[in-house]
Amino acid sequence: MAKLIRIALHEYRRNVFRRSFLLALLSVPAMVAGVVGVGILMESRGVNQAPVGYVDHAGLLAQPVAAPVAGFGKPVQFAPFESEQGARAALDAGKVQAYYVVEADYFKTRDVDLVYVHPPGVNATRQFYDLVRISLLAGHPQDYARRALLVGDNIITTSLDGRRHVPSGGPTFAILMPLLIGLVFLLLLLMSSGYLLQAVAEEKENRTIEVLVTSVSPLQLVAGKVVGIAGVSLTQLVAWTLFSFLVLSVARSAGIGWLQDMSLDWGSVLASAALAIPCFILASALMVAAGATLTTSQESQSAGTFFSVLHALPLWLAWAIISSPHSALSVTLSFLPFSALLTVVLRNLFASVPTGQVAVALAAQTLYALAAIWLASRAFRLGMLRYGKRLGLRDLVQARGR
Repeated sequence: MAKLIRIALHEYRRNVFRRSFLLALLSVPAMVAGVVGVGILMESRGVNQAPVGYVDHAGLLAQPVAAPVAGFGKPVQFAPFESEQGARAALDAGKVQAYYVVEADYFKTRDVDLVYVHPPGVNATRQFYDLVRISLLAGHPQDYARRALLVGDNIITTSLDGRRHVPSGGPTFAILMPLLIGLVFLLLLLMSSGYLLQAVAEEKENRTIEVLVTSVSPLQLVAGKVVGIAGVSLTQLVAWTLFSFLVLSVARSAGIGWLQDMSLDWGSVLASAALAIPCFILASALMVAAGATLTTSQESQSAGTFFSVLHALPLWLAWAIISSPHSALSVTLSFLPFSALLTVVLRNLFASVPTGQVAVALAAQTLYALAAIWLASRAFRLGMLRYGKRLGLRDLVQARGR
């Protein structure tokens, strides 16, 4: 165990202090900050706090009640005009950013005209729409009207087991969090594939393997490298998570609606995180095994995408999995290697995967990971002295009894 830990620490230090690792570590935070920053900029540019006029021919807004304000900005002032000529003069003078005309037959046709020189702010149109809705409830107590406005026509869809609640506006951050875990797993796997595939190829290429095999067993060497590189990926994940929560907190305080519900279904999150660990070890061990079968580090670099494609297979079947989360296909993919994590994540979007199935999937992935480590150590042992000769699957099978 002491040798395994020493190898893992060496592999961790060797990769963490590389310039490529630092660039990869900063890439995701920069991307998240850029996307959120653009979102905040786009929404803030659509805000205009200038007054908005209206001409009410139907008497709908005779006693307007202020509507609740959500998102960017403060309440917009709505100025009544007796005639369209007066509203037009105010628009031409720049006193209002736009004005609405509520037609006399509004209660029959629901027709409202909007007149502007430049498009009004998104906040202004939202608030006028809320003003109209709350005015239609003027005959009811104001508390009832405000409550109806806040709730609106948002229909909540609940799964049969009562554990999933999806609003009509679409999945919230809380629902999509497990899916984000699965996508981050794929990103980590893709970014660490180069380290994993070269973990043994470099030693074979520079002929240091002859020294290593005199002091450690193949299993200790392979397991130490897998653990060390997994630690590198964990470092990236922790750094990305901390930075992402910081950026998301800023975005939430800025009023982006998709981020207002930050509550989490910890059952789904923990299930996704627990499955991600053996899935990552499985892929890591197989990449090390692939590196042991190849002759040079250049050859090993081209094989990394193959493992990422295998793990991304459920994305190609996403519609079938989401529409029938408890079908035979979905359940089977939850237990198979490579496809388990994203399948369980996709099933959890609008349904709830039974705890027993999650436990079976976790046990299966753990067994797959242990078998992959054993296979990698076997490939390393058989191919460590085959300089310039590629080790194939037939060689592993034929050497079974040795």
